[in-house]
Amino acid sequence: MHVAYDPVFTDDNTIYFVTDYEGDFSYIAKFDLTTKEFSRVLEVEGESIQTIKFNKDKGEFYFVTSRGVTDKLYRFKLEGEKPEECTLPVDVLYQINFTKAGNLYILGASATAPHNIFKSADGQEWEQLTENRVLGVSKDGMVEPDVVSYKSFDGLEIESLLFKAKPENANGFTIFWPHGGPQASERKMFRSMFQCFLNRGYNIFAPNFRGSTGYGSEFTKMVERDWGEGPRLDCLAGIEWLFDNDITDRDRLFLVGGSYGGYMALLLHGRHADYFKAVVDIFGPSDLFTFVNSVPPHWKPIMDRWLGDPERDKERFIKDSPVTYLDGMVKPMLVIQGAKDPRVVKEESDQIVAKLEGLGRDVEYLILEDEGHGFSKKENEIKVYSLMLEFLEKHQK
Repeated sequence: MHVAYDPVFTDDNTIYFVTDYEGDFSYIAKFDLTTKEFSRVLEVEGESIQTIKFNKDKGEFYFVTSRGVTDKLYRFKLEGEKPEECTLPVDVLYQINFTKAGNLYILGASATAPHNIFKSADGQEWEQLTENRVLGVSKDGMVEPDVVSYKSFDGLEIESLLFKAKPENANGFTIFWPHGGPQASERKMFRSMFQCFLNRGYNIFAPNFRGSTGYGSEFTKMVERDWGEGPRLDCLAGIEWLFDNDITDRDRLFLVGGSYGGYMALLLHGRHADYFKAVVDIFGPSDLFTFVNSVPPHWKPIMDRWLGDPERDKERFIKDSPVTYLDGMVKPMLVIQGAKDPRVVKEESDQIVAKLEGLGRDVEYLILEDEGHGFSKKENEIKVYSLMLEFLEKHQK
């Protein structure tokens, strides 16, 4: 299976596009409509090309690549020409575009600055056009992450972001954050939750375990039909790395995750509770059998490839479902759920909370009646972060 996207016609018979056909990383290809000939045009070793734009007046391409936690921007004119890497005022690009005058515009962000628009005539010098920032907090008050790597149980290298709270704020505790997706990644993008928690003194560790995007197609596919084994062991190796490198003590680690990260938080809690002080699950699937039957209709065609079949793969579904490990979920837990979530329906959180309450466990449950899969309203986001901070502070002792 492969994908092709971002088609660009440079003339009536020539189309350039991005694809990963017979490749681990996506590249720029060309198709001649007259000769029906397909050819590779340009690839960047170890980087996946994400999008291309063609400035017809100048006869030049700009393209964006992704490698792990950051993006790069390149320019080139002729096939066979070495692309020129541009400078960037941001770490992650969301959009690029041209005007008729030939100016290049980008929308991007970094870990310490939210989305802004920038303008350039040559891809090297940039003018910031918008001033989108966090009110009341200077950029110097934000925390830039370190990019670190560690070896997992099978030798696979896992790149991660490590945010260290500023010394004047540090409380000695660390939050382990498995990202959502699972075929997504944690990148050097702005997360208000991260900066909020860092300001309160928490370190944050976010690993890009197997299945994450930005490391090639084969790496991304490693999570397919393996939600709960390889990625879980990658997370455990990351936790041990934190201890071995004196980032945090064994009695000062919290676990927080949302969506697939919420699933992983539940699974890690059930199977490895001794690592954590307390756990926060934000709309995470709790039972793979019920989850696979409750997803939106347009997800269903890919669920066999993504998760498997509940009948054929029954034993694996049992092994990888958090509800299998209720006996191990002994640490305090906060569960957060949007009542209108179409991706991970409310019943996924309802059932895990009910089962744990039936066992007499310490569980808090917040249902947001006017939210789906995420926080679309700022007042709800503030409410959730405030509750999470209160929960974590309460369980520091």
